[in-house]
Amino acid sequence: MKFSKELKAGVIALLAIVGFVVLFQFMKGRSLFTTDNIFYAKYDNVEGLAQSSPVSINGLKVGQVDKIIPHTSKEGKIDFLVKITVDNNFEFSKNSTLEIFEPSLMGGKEMRINLMYGGQTAKDGDTLQGAFKLGTLGSLSSQVGPVKDQLQVVLHRVDSLMTNANQLVDAQNRQEIKALLSNLNKTVAALQTTAGSVNSLVGHNDPKLQKVLDDASVTMQTGKVTLDKYGNLAESIDTKKLNATIANLDATVGQLNNVVSGIDRGEGSLGKIMKDDQLYNNLNAASNNLNALIEDLKAHPKKYVNFSVFGKNNKD
Repeated sequence: MKFSKELKAGVIALLAIVGFVVLFQFMKGRSLFTTDNIFYAKYDNVEGLAQSSPVSINGLKVGQVDKIIPHTSKEGKIDFLVKITVDNNFEFSKNSTLEIFEPSLMGGKEMRINLMYGGQTAKDGDTLQGAFKLGTLGSLSSQVGPVKDQLQVVLHRVDSLMTNANQLVDAQNRQEIKALLSNLNKTVAALQTTAGSVNSLVGHNDPKLQKVLDDASVTMQTGKVTLDKYGNLAESIDTKKLNATIANLDATVGQLNNVVSGIDRGEGSLGKIMKDDQLYNNLNAASNNLNALIEDLKAHPKKYVNFSVFGKNNKD
């Protein structure tokens, strides 16, 4: 059986088209011999994710990104719906997340399914929870941003401090500081001179210094002798006798306190005199009468004494 040239040409063209489609799908990473499940995830920003980017589970490639479909809401907000294909041999929970990440510093964006256990199994056409992980540069930028802001605040404070310092150190203050430093240099120079003189004095063993040291040694020896004498005196004191004397003195003071207490209570003659007001008044009156009698005796002695040479009594 012979085929015409036209039929052969048609078959060759058809095989070429099928081969081109198969090669195109292979270059895109799709498998023509397996059935894939389709899943979706929604993102506000895809951060450089490209179509045909690989999709992995625990590091194993199980699919790829099929489409990235932009969508604009009525409010003008733009988001993206990412469509992926996953080999149907892999089953996982619907609670799993579909995360965009950067595997390396120089590599492009990829996607991975972060497995979660429990719940319903994800089915073809389900929408998964989208997630995004910052890459190395993005993470570094997010950390450098706050540090940069803090550094700007610190620099602003330093600038304000320098401005205040410049205002504080005006021309007059600079002159005073300069004079203070000059006086300080002079003081240091004087101290150096004094230290040199002391070193020279000690080094040459000056006789005056030696005499002062000798006098100090004699004084210390004299003080030692005096302390030894007082120490011997303290040792020679009989502690028992001193304690007995202190006890007797304490007993005497106690008896004196008892006498004073008895007087205060009106006991004894002295106590009665101090406590009996009538006795005191009588004594006071007797004293006054005695004083009046003595005064009258001085003024009129003849009234009380009658003396005659011949023994004659004169009668008033």
